[in-house]
Amino acid sequence: MSMVKFWALFFCLVLFSCVNVFAQDEPAQVVKPEFQAIDTDYDNFISADEMQSYQEKRFDELDKDKSGVLDSGELSADETKMHQAADKDNNGVVTKAESDSQFKEYFDQIDKNNDNKIDALEYTDYWKGIVYF
Repeated sequence: MSMVKFWALFFCLVLFSCVNVFAQDEPAQVVKPEFQAIDTDYDNFISADEMQSYQEKRFDELDKDKSGVLDSGELSADETKMHQAADKDNNGVVTKAESDSQFKEYFDQIDKNNDNKIDALEYTDYWKGIVYF
């Protein structure tokens, strides 16, 4: 092997190794801040109560006119599209009850090992390829 080929190969190996070491999985980057926002007791798990509190906070933030329902305009402001999925009767509005039900459904789907808490890996795995902010 010539010295030029050796150094070219060596350079490529070093370059790709560095890129791989410093690269972080995109879904993990996207969901980590939200996971931390939901985990209010900072124990690295999301409980059902924490998920419920987060849902209520997000619902209230989106409900700009404080009508108790999210209309199409308010739903369009939901970057995560989590509340839009709650409109099971497809009437264009999401009630508090629909939102509560949807977040319970999310919690159950994300909690793969059924231990009534969601760890960061379960959360990240669930949202891979689903949420784009």
